[in-house]
Amino acid sequence: MAKTLVMTALSPTMQDGVVAEWLVQEGQAVKAGDALCEIETDKATMPYESPSAGTILKIAAAAGQKATVGETIAIIGKPGEDWQALLPVAASSTPSAPSVPPRPEPPAQPTGAAFPELGPIPSRPSQPGAEAAHVPVAPSSPLPSSPLARTLARDRGIDLRKIRGSGPHGRIVARDIPEHAVSGSTDMTQHTVESVALLRDERVPLSRMRSVIAQRLGESYATAPHYFVRAAVDVERLLELRAAINAGREHPVGLNAFFMRLAAAALERHPIVNASWEGDAIRYRPAADIGLAVSLDSGLITPVVRSCERTSVGSIDAQLADLITRARAGALAPEEYSEASFTISNLGTYGVEEFTAIINPPGSAILALGAISQEAVVRNGAIVPRRTMHMTLSSDHRVIDGAVAAAFVAELKALIEEPALALL
Repeated sequence: MAKTLVMTALSPTMQDGVVAEWLVQEGQAVKAGDALCEIETDKATMPYESPSAGTILKIAAAAGQKATVGETIAIIGKPGEDWQALLPVAASSTPSAPSVPPRPEPPAQPTGAAFPELGPIPSRPSQPGAEAAHVPVAPSSPLPSSPLARTLARDRGIDLRKIRGSGPHGRIVARDIPEHAVSGSTDMTQHTVESVALLRDERVPLSRMRSVIAQRLGESYATAPHYFVRAAVDVERLLELRAAINAGREHPVGLNAFFMRLAAAALERHPIVNASWEGDAIRYRPAADIGLAVSLDSGLITPVVRSCERTSVGSIDAQLADLITRARAGALAPEEYSEASFTISNLGTYGVEEFTAIINPPGSAILALGAISQEAVVRNGAIVPRRTMHMTLSSDHRVIDGAVAAAFVAELKALIEEPALALL
């Protein structure tokens, strides 16, 4: 019996999705588990798998079309079955082409949000055409392409104008992007942020990711009474420990992994900070599931490393590298970027001395880390230079009182200044 395939909620915040591209055609036989299409959500592009075997009788939502959760996007059944009654409105028309044009890509620009160890913003070539092999060339006019294909092309330094699309109506899809990587650094912690070529008057429609960021963080700042606790931290011992651990390692462990592990140790000792506001109750979380804010060209995403209190620094770093790489390819599953109990935002690599961050729901606190720099401090009555970092904890006063936040910051400061204390 023919049945409808509906748009399903693929992430906790998803209310609708865009059919990025169809991987099958009407009349094609599929098996249970086959990928039918790619759905662009607020955070990633994910495959939509067939729940059963059958034949695609009707594609109701064309590539590029938005559908709300629960809305029919296709009909599956046996060949020759009557599907008209399942789609009385769309039965007379076949959406073989997108009903709405693909959204124009917003100009890539620094978002001013949290960039974890992402490397400096590259300067533009001094002469026209310099370093052309290292920078993706933007098409002069919009090309029909899926979000995942555009992401892969950008990451691999590939000009979409040189690719012939194999999707419907010549649409460029992920399988059309060559496997070779962009020349230059392959360090997973590096990220290229291209500046806008020229100042110009332009109105760019919001991307889905930017819309969700605006909604969630706007609600967070409006509803959660934020307050901020700051501290200056001596990081000499931590940097010495990191240097000793990284000696001889092919892939050095990043500082963010140390901060996440030490923050988890502090959360174990101050579990009130590891909590969520639920309206009529406060939920204390059983594990330190720490998110790290990562900048994408289209906005922010927060990959989460689970149970950091039981995970080694090396394992946290390896998980981060994998999560960040897949985040930039739009390939994270919802459970990999949602439900962080605590978040860290690091702008230190951009030379930002200190800043405040907006709490990332459902957590009740977020830690903002500034740059490490030499500062004159007093030690044993003498003024000496020490490598120092400024950190700011943003807290939800509905959950975390000032004294609790102060105690947590003092604990974390002590752990960073003497990492061996985390072993006690």
